[in-house]
Formats: sequence, C-alpha cells, structure tokens
Amino acid sequence: LRGATTGGAEVDLIVESRKPVFLRWHIQCKNTAQVRLDDVAKEVGLAVEMASNVVVVVSTGKFSADARDHTKHVMARTNLSVILIDRQDMEDIAKNPASIVGILERAADLSRNVKRLEV
Repeated sequence: LRGATTGGAEVDLIVESRKPVFLRWHIQCKNTAQVRLDDVAKEVGLAVEMASNVVVVVSTGKFSADARDHTKHVMARTNLSVILIDRQDMEDIAKNPASIVGILERAADLSRNVKRLEV
C-alpha cells in the first residue's frame, strides 16, 4: 500500500481482524543485513498515521540493539505492540511453520512485560 492513507510511504502488508476485537496489523519486510532504529521509527510513525495496533517488522537480517531498545521504548509509552522477526526467526518458520506461534507468544510476553503497570 502506498498512497494518501500512508502519507505516500510504503507498507508491505496490512492485516485486519475483528475477533474478538478489531485490530489492524501493519507489516513491513526488510531485505537488509541490519534493521536500525530509524527503520523501526518510520514504521511506528506510519502505524500512528494508519491507526494500526500492531507493527511487525520482518527482516532477512538482524535488528540493531538501538532498534530493539526503541521498540521497547515505543511499547512502554504508546498503545502499540511492535514485533521484530529476524533472520533466525524466519529460518525457524521455514523449517517449522508452526513455530510462528511461539515467536508471536514471545513478542506478546515482551509487550506485556514492557507495558506492565505498577500497582
């Protein structure tokens, strides 16, 4: 998708679900050796523009430490969940497609832990 909805920027895939509640997932695929903070920050900005709830960045490479730190920062301060899927995850999925469940559960655990409210 590229157009007025995305402010002219590119989004590789949009997934919407309505059960049990409406969610919009915005997915960006990167064929690079390393995904940096700026790459993740761009997708977060697009998610706000598109009213997405979940940002998924998939890479054939690795995520830099500052990209991973930025992901946690965004999740701690916004309603967004950000999922990073790297080369190792992609190799695991290629060998065993059902491994995507564990990868998404790991991402959900990270999001929950980062967003945990102190009572």
